[in-house]
Amino acid sequence: MIPAHWMPHRRADGETVGFVREAAEGFQPMDLFGRPLAQPGDWLDAEEALDAHSIAWIDQPWLLELEGAQVRVRVVEVTPSRIRVKLEDFGDVTASARTWEVPVPETGLLRPAPPATEWPAR
Repeated sequence: MIPAHWMPHRRADGETVGFVREAAEGFQPMDLFGRPLAQPGDWLDAEEALDAHSIAWIDQPWLLELEGAQVRVRVVEVTPSRIRVKLEDFGDVTASARTWEVPVPETGLLRPAPPATEWPAR
């Protein structure tokens, strides 16, 4: 769960793109998964880092670590308490709709996936 004292940072249209947490060294930008984007610094630097990062990165394929195996997934929902992912189906409407929940802050179970051409066929 994103701690209540982390301050949401929103784009001009109101969409939350991350959080700013207070640190001993200043303010640290945190992405929607609750992971640091940069070292702590001043408030404006934290906001600029979040604006530059935005949320487009969520749309990429991810690898989910499950009991020593890696599963290619897509993010379908991010809330302050969870990330919900689904099995990558490459657009196949007949594919499994298997989903998993990952807690926030995310602890290393998700990482960006390589391009599909580098991934073994299913």
